[in-house]
Amino acid sequence: MNSPLVGCIVSGLALAAFSSVDAEDLLPRYIANRADSRIQVDGKLDEPAWRNATSFGDFKFAWWTAGKKEQTLARMLWDDEFLYVSYDCQDAHISAVETEHDSPVYKDDCVELFTSPNPERPFDYFNIEMNVNRAILDRHHPDGPGKEVPNWNSQGIQIATSVDGTLNDDTDKDRGWVLEVAIPFANFSEVTGRSHPRDGDVWHLNLNRLGGQTNAQHSQWSPGTTKTPAFHAPDTFGRVEFSTRTSSQRAVDSLAAVGYETVPGFLKVPEDVKLGACSAVAINSQGDLYLFHRGAKPILCFDASGNFLRAWGDDLIEAAHGMRVDSADNVWVTDTGHHTVLKFSPTGKLLLALGTSDRAGTGNNQFNRPTDIAFSANGDVFITDGYGNSRVVKFDRNGKFISQWGTRGTGAGEFHLPHSIVIDSKQRVIVGDRENDRIQVFDLDGQLLEIWPGFAPYGIALDSSQRIFVADGRASQIVQLNDAGRIDLRLGSKGHALGQFELPHMLAIDSAGSIYLAEVGGQRFQKLRRRGPTLPTK
Repeated sequence: MNSPLVGCIVSGLALAAFSSVDAEDLLPRYIANRADSRIQVDGKLDEPAWRNATSFGDFKFAWWTAGKKEQTLARMLWDDEFLYVSYDCQDAHISAVETEHDSPVYKDDCVELFTSPNPERPFDYFNIEMNVNRAILDRHHPDGPGKEVPNWNSQGIQIATSVDGTLNDDTDKDRGWVLEVAIPFANFSEVTGRSHPRDGDVWHLNLNRLGGQTNAQHSQWSPGTTKTPAFHAPDTFGRVEFSTRTSSQRAVDSLAAVGYETVPGFLKVPEDVKLGACSAVAINSQGDLYLFHRGAKPILCFDASGNFLRAWGDDLIEAAHGMRVDSADNVWVTDTGHHTVLKFSPTGKLLLALGTSDRAGTGNNQFNRPTDIAFSANGDVFITDGYGNSRVVKFDRNGKFISQWGTRGTGAGEFHLPHSIVIDSKQRVIVGDRENDRIQVFDLDGQLLEIWPGFAPYGIALDSSQRIFVADGRASQIVQLNDAGRIDLRLGSKGHALGQFELPHMLAIDSAGSIYLAEVGGQRFQKLRRRGPTLPTK
């Protein structure tokens, strides 16, 4: 970057290589997996390879002084021809005016890739800077900051962006923007001596973000060490290792890597029960498992060892969807066929019915294909009335209507299929807004608190430590979120093998941290047993 503020030339100290192993160890590292599906550079990031790719983690704000820190979720893939990078940028006020090549794009909302692709020449580096308008500023510095190859231009770069908001309009609040780029390895071949990386090759590399006109900030994957912003600092670049293992292979490997193992045959399903599409799972205070599926005997109960105990629901339920267990171990289910929400005792006695059976509507005691249930600390019941009405409806513990909120749409507080709901210990109402690929977080009265984008929340569950787990049905993965809605880890990939998922729908976590997952596409329940070290904390 060439602005006076951010593109300042670092001192001679920046040109001194690290002299200690400790300093090298402090630099962040990332493994770039090989893409296992074709990447179409369109700014959508909907290919399986992107969904399985790991993120670089939260960017650091080494020079932050004021304003809201707006995060960037970055990922990287590669194949024989291209280095692929995606940046998913939170941004309430998106701005960009530059459109020409080598214009000062760093004054706009902008992302950057800086790299020294040959570790034997750590100060021979490239910077490629890209704004929301897809304009590029590019430079090659063969001898460190301040020394450029005259008239060097990168070749064949493909860029696409998507904006969730309105560009250059500060009268409203935007949600963010995505930039996806494919950079031909041919641009670096004179420095690396190779047409593309080999397995195990390591590049020195950094990813940067600039904030535009409003709430301008600077953030990086590998944070700078100077007092003022300086991105031209190759001594602070992190390390990226190229792996020929694909992103999907990595996703399967991640089960063991983060301490999970599959448990085949954990359920002793009676011979006369044929599982249909498996919709939901819940666990009571004794560890008993309640399973919900779209077939005969839709509610199945097993003990903690997987032994069958009882079943019911044939005469009451048409289309199984959501299931939860309340603090008294009562079992609640949503039936999208009859448009009802039913409460049962632990042994299957019907205690309460909400909604008007077989009559979809918008009244206080009507639903239109309701999806899920949650409970507040005082016993109030929150129901996502999802497929038809796109709202959350609140009742007291006895089923008396209290309030509702939400309409169909893509704006803040609107829903496009509210599909799952939980309430955490902070009494935050966490709603999976499935078709908008986000979670929206409210207080108990329906006031919007936060929006967490980046996944398709088919199911949401909390473990005993209030960690948030999401069944991302579109990515065929389970993701764990931190308390601010950022992804800490991903589990699994699409497939029929154990540890792979076919349309994961809803899930539950037992007291030992094991995950129970209902698969609509796979028509099965899987158990992922927790082993090894503690999960990342919030």
